Amino acid sequence: MRLLLAIIAPFGSIRPAKLGVATLLLSCLSISGVAAEHQSGPRFDGNLLLTYIQAESRRAPLIEFGQAENRVDEALSRENRAFLGQNETLLARIRRQLESEALSWKLAEASKRLMIVPESRPAYAALFENYCQAAIDYVLDKTRLPNPYRTIATFSATASTAASLSGENGITALLVHNIADVYTEEYIFSAAAETGTRIKIKLSNRSYTGEVGSYSSYLVIGEDQQYDFVRNPYTLWRNSADDPLNVLIAPVEETLHIALRRATENAIKSSLAAQPPETIPAVEQIIEEWLAVEEAAVGGLVRQLLPEIMERFLTEWPAKDIEATLSARLEFDKYRYLNQGIRIVEDLGLEAAIDLYQKTPQAFKSMLGTSNGDRSADHQQPDSALTDEPTV
Repeated sequence: MRLLLAIIAPFGSIRPAKLGVATLLLSCLSISGVAAEHQSGPRFDGNLLLTYIQAESRRAPLIEFGQAENRVDEALSRENRAFLGQNETLLARIRRQLESEALSWKLAEASKRLMIVPESRPAYAALFENYCQAAIDYVLDKTRLPNPYRTIATFSATASTAASLSGENGITALLVHNIADVYTEEYIFSAAAETGTRIKIKLSNRSYTGEVGSYSSYLVIGEDQQYDFVRNPYTLWRNSADDPLNVLIAPVEETLHIALRRATENAIKSSLAAQPPETIPAVEQIIEEWLAVEEAAVGGLVRQLLPEIMERFLTEWPAKDIEATLSARLEFDKYRYLNQGIRIVEDLGLEAAIDLYQKTPQAFKSMLGTSNGDRSADHQQPDSALTDEPTV
């Protein structure tokens, strides 16, 4: 679940800001399964499902999912710069080719691509689809929320043509085996004397995200400081994770994020309109605070729903395992209000908590005991722009 940022330039063209872009083009995609509202989902073997989840995760083949996103990842960029600065063999070759001992360099391009590892085992794909449908049906029945899905489907790499996704008739839940980010930077080296000769070096970093579920919104800021959101017409759910309970939580959790997201977006827009921030980091700070509030509400709802889902559809799952999985999230900053959210939902009940958040998310936020939404300085992210051209 992500809240990202983009800025609308004059005449409606879109240029990416530091946290993302407003559109994704999808390719190499085919859909298996049928419309969500028509799937009843046959009974399935919960023990077999757990066996599949606990098997070693596969990291190939990687299929590109959408356009590359032009952005600098500060941490990975530092790693790349350290690699270049310490690679004396590479630097020596560059000096020989440029015929200069003193070198200058600059970062010319930086991009990040989302990559998908499809599920290649038909039996597991069908089993996981059935579980997701059954769990979602249960959640919708218990919460009385409308069904947000057009299709619950397994991502496939065998399609020969691109398949576009539209959110007009609901969201598509894409079931995948693994997800990775591929971050690429292109550096240009030249002689300090600027003789005209240049050498390009391209570095790529591949990292498996660890995200088991993902649903993204993009904040768009107009020239007249008007705020709006664009939402992805899909959500991604992995069927592999170190903790198998996180796989079983994903369809429950992301369904609730989708249900609450519009209220979160409205709260963000109200905060921005009431006191317009002067910098992009200040906007990001407001977004991240509200994302933490949404995580608290969703976490509280998940804690109430999950035990019966485990008993209803799978083998018995000790409550202490659920507690351990949720507690492990506390090391991440975006779950800083999780325990408070669990207590609020316990006190209010499922439907009342959802109703409160959807109608007045500010009231739910105040019950968490948060400050005015500002994070402390040590939580703020550094500027990711790279503008220097050092001499090596």
